[in-house]
Formats: sequence, structure tokens, C-alpha cells
Amino acid sequence: MSLDNARTPLSARISGAIRSRAQRRIRLARDRIDKINAVQFGLRGLLLPRRIKHVSGPWRPQTEPGDVIVTSVMRNGMSWLQSYLAHHRKLGVRHFVIIDNGSDDGTSAYLAAQPDVTLLYTDAPYNAYENTMKRYLAENFCAGRWCLCVDVDELFEYPYMDRVPLSELVRYLDQHGYTAVITQMLDMFSDVPLNRLESRPEDDFKATYRWYDTSGMRKSDYTWGEAGGHIVFHSGGIRSLVFGTDNGLTKVSFFKMDGKVKPFIHWHHVYQGRFAPFSAVLLHFPFVSSFYDKVAEAVASGRYGYYTSDEYAAYRAGLGQAGDLHLKRETSKEYTMPEALLEEGFLYASPEYRQVFAGADSGGT
Repeated sequence: MSLDNARTPLSARISGAIRSRAQRRIRLARDRIDKINAVQFGLRGLLLPRRIKHVSGPWRPQTEPGDVIVTSVMRNGMSWLQSYLAHHRKLGVRHFVIIDNGSDDGTSAYLAAQPDVTLLYTDAPYNAYENTMKRYLAENFCAGRWCLCVDVDELFEYPYMDRVPLSELVRYLDQHGYTAVITQMLDMFSDVPLNRLESRPEDDFKATYRWYDTSGMRKSDYTWGEAGGHIVFHSGGIRSLVFGTDNGLTKVSFFKMDGKVKPFIHWHHVYQGRFAPFSAVLLHFPFVSSFYDKVAEAVASGRYGYYTSDEYAAYRAGLGQAGDLHLKRETSKEYTMPEALLEEGFLYASPEYRQVFAGADSGGT
């Protein structure tokens, strides 16, 4: 042992060793993910186009420079489709590009009848090609445009959206040279026990599933780019409280394909993006009545891959418990608007962002 080591307090040496082991585990995990990325965007990136079939809608949709293209990969999305399309159309989205990955619930036929949807199909296994498919959509349909990649059970919202149209938000981002917006997922649920729900495709999801709970949420530094100290990585939440899962909740779902940005790195993040000084929210609606069937199918098929296999196994264990399964608890809150999430510190908007838009106060969290 060196003299310097001998003079270091034991507690500090133990803390340093623990920190070193943790950093080593992080490096090993990132190395593993980097290898997976190389496979997903290398060989699989070359193979996927041969497995894509154009079903309906324009292959090259007519877009304006400020248009946002919504992209998604989905399977059996009928429970959410009406709400998903209506919400994003109301935001100002003019075109959707969607890969159907083997639906058998009417999703494909419903999407094929929508004039603002380009529908593709592939039988490529989701657990192997998830990010390959998502990057394929971004590269082939969003070049030079803003891409909003949202799952069928997610609704995108941002601070002051009631007074700032999406086109104006894009103009602000372009004027300041920002190319990526960090989005925080917020799991939504009903006050009706999960096992008693009777969900319908025509439900108003924001009205029916209007509760959320952040008491089980953990925050840590965002380490996939210079996001500023105010925007952090979220994990846990209601799924952690109820099912004991350790799920990440932070993504980069809104980005500009400017020729530099590389999306879907480490699953939900980007390389070479310049992050905007605010975060947006993805209202996430997994807890509908079809949740039971989705969990059973996910566990049986392994569709979502080994990274989420344990998560779905935990869901199945929790759902198998006797009695009513209540998600709403004393710590739950009713969702109103993104500004409320700003005040809670769940979202962030810089003083600059607040000052740009008329009527927005200049205070900050």
C-alpha cells in the first residue's frame, strides 16, 4: 500500500472502490449497447429495406419546411389509435408514417383508410429490429425535417402548447439551432381498478386516464449529451411502485434529421444533437383493459427482447395477485397541463424559453 493510500480514511477508500466498480459496470453496459447498436444499424440496417412493404399512402408525402412528421412502429394499436391520431392532428401534425409489425386487431385496415398516413408493413422481429425500424423511418421520411417518434400509446405535449402552435415551436427551435428535445414519459392511469376497466377505442384518453404519480420516480444526471443541469434522467414512477420494475422514462423523441443527428442510440437517445433548453412530456397510456393481454403475449413471445423481459414478467406477477389492482393512491395527482409539471419540477423550461412566447411568465424551476 502506498503512503498516500495509507493516509486516506478507510471510509473514503471504500467509497472510492464502490464508485469505481459502479463506473466500470456503466462502461461495460455501454460497451455492450454500442455493440448492439453496431448490429442494429449495420447488418440489420442493410437487411431491413428488403423486408419493408409499402401498403398505402404516399411514399413521399408533400411537406413544408416547418412540418413535423410523426413516425411509429406498432402492433395491435386499435385501443389507442383514434386518440393518438386526433391528438397529434390537433397539435398541427399533417402526416404520419407508420410501420405495422403484424397487427391482427384491425390496426392495419384502419390506418390504410387514413388519408394522412403512409402505412408500411414488415414481419421483421421487433426484439431484434426495433431501433433499426425506427431509424429507417427517420432517415427515409424525415430528412431535413423534424421527426416526432411516438408509440401508439403516447401523446406528445410541451410547455405553453395552448398558446404556442407546433409550427411556432419548430420555428423557435430552428432559429436557435436546436436539433433535439428531451421528452419525459409520464404514466397515466384511471381511478378505476385496472382489473375492472372496460376500455373503448373511442375513449378520450386524457379524460379517462387522467391520473399520474411521480412519488416513486428517481432522478439522475442525463449522460447522453449536453442537456444542461436542469434536465435530468427519470426512472421508476408508478410502475416501480406497483410492480417493482426499474424502467427508464426519459427519451429523445423529438429531433431534426439535419444530416448530423443520429437517433435511437442506446435505445432512446441521440448523438450529435443540440438540446433545446426545455423538456416535453409523453403522456403514456399503457394501463387500459388490454394491458392484461399485452403482458401475457409479451411474456409468451419475448417480443420486446431481453432488456424488457424482466419488466413484463414483473407485470405478470403483479397482475396475478388476487383482488382489485388500484393504481391511484394518496400521492396521485390529476393531470391538467404541462405547465403544472413545470411547477413540480418534472419538466423544465429555461427563462429564455418562457420569455420567447407571449404570455409565458419568466420565472424558472
